[in-house]
Amino acid sequence: MNENRPSRGRRLLMAALVVGLAAVALAVLIPDHPTADLGGTAWTLVAYGPAGAPIAAEAPASITFEANGRFSGFDGCNRFFGNFRAGDGQWEIVDGEVARTLAECDTESPAGAQGAFFRARLTDGNYTKRADRLTLWFADGQMAAFVAAP
Repeated sequence: MNENRPSRGRRLLMAALVVGLAAVALAVLIPDHPTADLGGTAWTLVAYGPAGAPIAAEAPASITFEANGRFSGFDGCNRFFGNFRAGDGQWEIVDGEVARTLAECDTESPAGAQGAFFRARLTDGNYTKRADRLTLWFADGQMAAFVAAP
C-alpha cells in the first residue's frame, strides 16, 4: 500500500471540490439573462433630461452592464445595482428591482439633481448604442446619454 497516495475518501472529496468550483465558475461566466450588445460594457454619463434639450452632466456618473446580466453604477449621489436583460434595442430590469445606497444629496446640487433624475427613471426602456455612444430612453420622453468609459 502506497502511503503517499490519497485515500479513496480524500479523492472523492477533491473531485467534489473541483466540480463545485467549476459550477461556480460557470455561474459567473455564463449570462443569467440575455444581455445583447450591452453586456460587458461600461459608460460615463455626458447628458440627461428632455430629449430635445438635454442637460450636460456636471457630476461624475456611470453605468456598467456586465456580461452575466448584472448592472451597477453611480448616479452622482448614490450607487445602484440590479439585474437586466436586453435585446432588440430594449432593456429590462429583472424583477423591477434596483437597489441603491441611501446617501442624501441636496437636489439643488448637480449630484443631487442627477441622483433624483435616475431614482425616478431607472426602469425598463429602450436604448440605442452606436460605437462609443449609448442613449437610454425612458417612458416619459427623458433620456440619458453616455460615452464609453475609458
